[in-house]
Amino acid sequence: MPEFSSNAENSGQIIIRFLVLLLAIILTGIGAALSLDMRLVPNPGDGIVQAIADIIHKNVGYTKNCFDLFNITITIVLGLSLRGQLIGVGIGTVLAVIGVGRIIALFNHLAQEKMERLSGIEY
Repeated sequence: MPEFSSNAENSGQIIIRFLVLLLAIILTGIGAALSLDMRLVPNPGDGIVQAIADIIHKNVGYTKNCFDLFNITITIVLGLSLRGQLIGVGIGTVLAVIGVGRIIALFNHLAQEKMERLSGIEY
């Protein structure tokens, strides 16, 4: 767990960490959207989300948010019931869980149709 004190040096560090987290969430969402939209071989986490989205006929961004929220809920429940404290879930985890799915949805809203047309993929 990082130590955050109230001095000015650490407050600047928090801002930099937040900006890096924000950039990572954006790039992860765009990368996931690109690989899923082009039907390339996805990583297992994105692959299961894509399979569920195809089955329930919902968009991948929405399904990603639901799947990640389900997983973080399980993590919180297990941590609290087995150890009596949160384990491995912080503000960065929560922001990533919400942000990646929303970035996928936004990217697909803005670019999916054009990408499918350019690639020749038909559904």
